[in-house]
Amino acid sequence: CDIDCTAVACGDSTVNTTAGEICDTGGESLTCDIDCTPALCGDSTVNVTSGETCDDGAASATCDADCTAAVCGDGVANTLAGESCDTSGETALCDIDCTFVSCGDAVVNTTAGEVCDDGINNGTSGSCSPDCLAAIP
Repeated sequence: CDIDCTAVACGDSTVNTTAGEICDTGGESLTCDIDCTPALCGDSTVNVTSGETCDDGAASATCDADCTAAVCGDGVANTLAGESCDTSGETALCDIDCTFVSCGDAVVNTTAGEVCDDGINNGTSGSCSPDCLAAIP
């Protein structure tokens, strides 16, 4: 029982360490999860109040290590979600689809200097040269 002789209950705003509670703010808060443990990203408990949209305990195919959903363009490269890079958009190093820039990948990246990119057809039957820099007349 709690110090005030009431039954122990997580969420009663009374921390009872004997019962295993580390915190108890009366419910989920910025500092405390609904299970009366500290709110920490990576604890496998989603705490929406602290800004988590997911918490798989670590990075996963659906969740970034910062406890936000894995989305291409969010600035977090999540290899488990199929991203090799993520610069929040097209850059000279990263395509808009969160893959590294590569002539022949069928993704035109003008920031990296590509004028065209017909993928494996570059320089053969398409309108693009093998170096993605000039169209074949």
